[in-house]
Amino acid sequence: MKLFNRIISVALSILIIMSVTFSASAHSSEKEEVIYIMTDAEGSVGGVYAVNIFKGGDITDYGDYDKIKMLNTSDKVNVDGDKITFSSSSKKVYMQGTLTDTEIPWIISIRYFLNGEELTAKEIAGKSGNLKIKFSVAENKKCKTNFYENYALQAIFTLDTKLCSKITADDATVANVGSDKQLTYTILPGNGIDTTITSKVKNFEMSSVSINGIKMNLDLDVDTDEITDKVDELNKGIGKINNGAKQVNNGSSQLNKGGKTLKNNSSKLYSGTEELDSGVEELSKGINTLKSGLDKLNFKSKNLTSGSLQIKNALLTIKTSLNSVSADTKEIKKLTSASGQIKTSIKELKNGASELKNNTDFNQYKSLMSANGLDIDALSSKNEQAVKSLTAQISQLKETLLKIQGNELYKEQVKELQEQISQLSDIVTLLTGNNGMIKGTEEYIDGLADGASKLYSGLELLETNYTEFDNSINTLANKLKTMLVNISKLSDGINTLVKKYKTLDTGIKSYTDGVSKAVKGFSKIKRGVFDLATGSDSLVKGTRSFDGGMKSLYSGISELYGGAGELYEGTCELESKTSGMDKKINDKINDLISTIGGSNSKTRSFVSEKNTDVTSVQFVIKTDKIEIKEKDTGEVNPREKLNLWQKLLRLFGLY
Repeated sequence: MKLFNRIISVALSILIIMSVTFSASAHSSEKEEVIYIMTDAEGSVGGVYAVNIFKGGDITDYGDYDKIKMLNTSDKVNVDGDKITFSSSSKKVYMQGTLTDTEIPWIISIRYFLNGEELTAKEIAGKSGNLKIKFSVAENKKCKTNFYENYALQAIFTLDTKLCSKITADDATVANVGSDKQLTYTILPGNGIDTTITSKVKNFEMSSVSINGIKMNLDLDVDTDEITDKVDELNKGIGKINNGAKQVNNGSSQLNKGGKTLKNNSSKLYSGTEELDSGVEELSKGINTLKSGLDKLNFKSKNLTSGSLQIKNALLTIKTSLNSVSADTKEIKKLTSASGQIKTSIKELKNGASELKNNTDFNQYKSLMSANGLDIDALSSKNEQAVKSLTAQISQLKETLLKIQGNELYKEQVKELQEQISQLSDIVTLLTGNNGMIKGTEEYIDGLADGASKLYSGLELLETNYTEFDNSINTLANKLKTMLVNISKLSDGINTLVKKYKTLDTGIKSYTDGVSKAVKGFSKIKRGVFDLATGSDSLVKGTRSFDGGMKSLYSGISELYGGAGELYEGTCELESKTSGMDKKINDKINDLISTIGGSNSKTRSFVSEKNTDVTSVQFVIKTDKIEIKEKDTGEVNPREKLNLWQKLLRLFGLY
């Protein structure tokens, strides 16, 4: 079975060689070259043979051969230095020449490790254990030709599954060929390979490794206009999204400024009410002092001198306390004015939030995009249709690929199908990502609209509540004005009382009347001051709560402003990163094609630069097989005459 498989491989190689179409030329020395390279099992070159294929007639060829023989004719060959001439009446002539000291374009290395120990091919034959094969191909700098840059290699390892199990080869295309595993490596022009094969082996043997080299000259014409047109549409859409994000950012900036003004005014209001509360507290202390003095005066009226002194001190204290309380209504006007400004700011903020709520809607966004030439729904629908169409094409290509994959006659078509599948898959990924971005934009704008609606509702409630609060401030201001007038009158009375205190000793009746009036007046003042203190405390608590609410509101507005800024920065970066994407994609496709397309340069002879009319050069590299040596029986097969087919088989070590 192994011999049959090797014969089939050789037959396919010969069919490939013989199926090449010759270009018409009047030159009699037009030829093809097939370079056979024999190596040991480690990849070291043992012999290089050139099979030259000519049309019949008078032939002139050049080559530094150690040995020359005709394979299908018995024509006489004349050799003059490196010049070979002969004539043949055959339609095709096959001439084999043995090259000496020839550098091939590639350095091939095959190393064998068993259970971690490196062994030679001879040492590893028949062994069992964990096998590792390290296979590498690199450029041979000593070979002064362009074959490495222009020729692709296909290397085939064949492992018998009866001897090898648990086979892994990450870089290979693995196929089942009967009971064998065929590992195929494709090496593009200008590239090498460094890879590893692992297996668990028993009584290890391995067939020859086959490496074929052909010139790559793919004339690929890829139409990228449709792709770049879609990318251009995507770039325009991103630009419009960026403009929308800029408008959102500008609107949030204005909202942030208004919120900051409202927060600052709220802090001033809170500071003013604290100052007012502090003044009321001082007034309360003075009233308490007055109360203490009057009580003592009333209780110790008999001790006139002592009581008079206490009254004098108390009156002085009251006078000082009352004089420290300003009867000016300017601060009250400032309070009501600040409250009115806050009320107006809240209304303006609510109007701004209303405008934001009314203008933040994905349908409006789509209308705006449509007015600027981009129908988002149509774009999304076209993307989905394109994805379905491309997915169907990929599926058809994969089915076709499965049918021809592994067939050496279609290996070029297999490569082309794989490239097309990869390119179409990239386009599907791009279109799917585009629809994902459209969906994400919709979710973001809808979320922003929901936040704007909640902000408007909160501001509407704040406006209602603050209107009531503003009314309370105005009512309180009116009370404070009346109270300040009374305090002013009280202050004048106390000042008069202090000035006329000396007349108190003119009569007990005047004294008692004065004390009685002072006690009655004190009761009214105490009640007024108590009401004032209660109102002032409520005002402080209310403005403190209001100030905290304004700070929280401003914090939320600041977060909204920051988020809008980040969105704008992100869309700017997205627009910058995607700018010129169509050219980049086109360049990338061209670069990809250039890496696998090879060169259009004229085919050069491997044998001699003097051979200027070479239509093709093909390399066939075979390694020695790894096998357990059989014992020598001493029998010698008689020498026999070989035909062309037998000669080719023997060239590969198969006959």
